[in-house]
Amino acid sequence: MKRKELEDCVKENKLIETNYKDTGLAEELLNLVQHRLNFWNKVEFQNEFPSLVLEGHYEIIKELATAILALDGWNALDHECLFAYLKNKKKDLEIDFDFLLELKDTRNSIGYRGVMVSANTWTQNKLKIQITIKTMQEYMKNKL
Repeated sequence: MKRKELEDCVKENKLIETNYKDTGLAEELLNLVQHRLNFWNKVEFQNEFPSLVLEGHYEIIKELATAILALDGWNALDHECLFAYLKNKKKDLEIDFDFLLELKDTRNSIGYRGVMVSANTWTQNKLKIQITIKTMQEYMKNKL
């Protein structure tokens, strides 16, 4: 499957420059991220509900990405364009952008096709997800 490129997203109006650096939105999203982390990092959920935990952590990453775009004065109308922007404009972020797209695909499989991931799948991806979130949070805190 061909992934969307930044130029395609702009042409399709799925990546829109707002000309407004929305620090208020970025701060609110960062607060929401912390709220979600407090919930999803509870140990009792981890092995019992791995699909929901993985999906919940994906949402955290998506919100952090949205906050980064808001600070740059951009808005993405789909997740693939959101990550295409980061991949092309935020190389200094030092995260695995292909992994973000894989997570998006897994999240879509859970949400739209009812796929259940195993506790092992969560365990195998947990550290990389946590590192990605921490890296994005630190990036945001430095920009605010």
